[in-house]
Amino acid sequence: MTRDPSHLASRTFDLLIVGGGIMGAGIAWDAASRGLSCALVEQGDFAGGASSKTTKLIHGGIRYLEQLDFGLVRQSIRERGRLLQIAPHLVKPLPFLIPVAGDSPRPWPWVWAGVTLYDFLAGENRVRARRFLNAGEMTDEEPVLSGVPAARGALYHDAQMDDARLVLAVLQAAHAAGAQAVNHCSVVRWILQAGKVSGAEVEDRVSGRRYTVKAGAVVNAAGPWVDRLRRLADPAAQPIVRPSKGIHLVYPDLGLKHALLLAAPQDHRIFFLIPWRNLTLIGTTDTDYSGDPSQAQAAPEDVEYLMAQTNRLLPRLRLEKTKVISTFAGVRPLMAQEKKDPWAVGRGHLIHEDKNGLVSLAGGKFTTFRRVAEEVVDLLAKRFPEKKLASCCTARSPLGQALTPGSVQAPPLCPHHPFTQEDVRRAVQEEMAVTLSDLLWRRLQVGHSPCHGLDGLQAAAETMGGLLGWSAGEVNRQVERYRQEVEESRSALG
Repeated sequence: MTRDPSHLASRTFDLLIVGGGIMGAGIAWDAASRGLSCALVEQGDFAGGASSKTTKLIHGGIRYLEQLDFGLVRQSIRERGRLLQIAPHLVKPLPFLIPVAGDSPRPWPWVWAGVTLYDFLAGENRVRARRFLNAGEMTDEEPVLSGVPAARGALYHDAQMDDARLVLAVLQAAHAAGAQAVNHCSVVRWILQAGKVSGAEVEDRVSGRRYTVKAGAVVNAAGPWVDRLRRLADPAAQPIVRPSKGIHLVYPDLGLKHALLLAAPQDHRIFFLIPWRNLTLIGTTDTDYSGDPSQAQAAPEDVEYLMAQTNRLLPRLRLEKTKVISTFAGVRPLMAQEKKDPWAVGRGHLIHEDKNGLVSLAGGKFTTFRRVAEEVVDLLAKRFPEKKLASCCTARSPLGQALTPGSVQAPPLCPHHPFTQEDVRRAVQEEMAVTLSDLLWRRLQVGHSPCHGLDGLQAAAETMGGLLGWSAGEVNRQVERYRQEVEESRSALG
């Protein structure tokens, strides 16, 4: 993928997609694979919002059984199986343990029934069979639980993903099918013809140039920005999205062999401790959010909540705030129809069409992105009866094998990481990295490591600047901006 915003104005596309997270990427992949000409624009970087700030799970959502949403769980499990098949380099099985003590908010019969039902719903998509453990067996399986007053445990399997890389892989598949995608390109205004949205004027945030993108149909897949874009065309549009902030803590490696599913004693909410890149991921939270989604950060009370609940359940870990490496926060675009606590809001999705023809997407799970995209394109296909589109093929289309940083032998740019000048070149020339933040947070993914990539920061910036023609002043500006983002990731830690 090479970045060329001028291509957006070169033709009238069948479909313009706004939003370069997993949902927008999935729609572009599905539509282009069926034969629609597609353009996609993203105001920041691909996966720069919630799509790179997830719990890193591809899962059926065992907790949604409490909401009796069996359809969503069954669909999620089916999609988990498909992603394990088509992207095994990015989605891998992960075992989960649920320790249950006598005073657990969800008693043993409840957990036993839930895990049994979860396994039953998986059917042929089961990763591995469930197991039920006594206290001794549970400690053998997960030594971290030694001394925890849990009498029993349930073991089941879901999957872990590389979220940012998965978004990029989907976009690369869309590009291979003919889609044009541009990051750092924002919608300035909609183009209307006869009262219908038929394109957009977009601004390239790198050059400042503006382009007119014409399309037969427009999909608004901008996540928490969905309603803001709808109001550009109709200021009276009623909200369909309820933004909810979720935060995570990145902690040093606790030696976990399994992900732990825990229920907070304070309010019974479920959260996870997950082994991740030789570190431990703790999260998530769910709180209503009314600010700018791009500015969402963990608050001190968010950090305190996760630390306190973990230490109460697993006191031998003795988590300390001073040891937290970093935090990250994403804003989920939940459906606005439900008024209950954000944690209890369903993770289904809504495809909404305004009178002006703009199709907008609210809700949905990362796990089900492929199926949601299929549904969106099925709906839009009716607008192009003359095209005789092919049926969806993404369920059986492997996503390309992604090279990992350091796969090309060369002197590393950072003493703590394997990435080299070749990795920087590939990120810029083949993956549209435009800023140093694009490179270090989402392409090389070193921002949440113990060194945050700071020891290789100057070398990476100079290499990237040479490729993009940055002045010395711009190199310094990019370096300072990244340093500021690292500080922001730690601002809630005091």
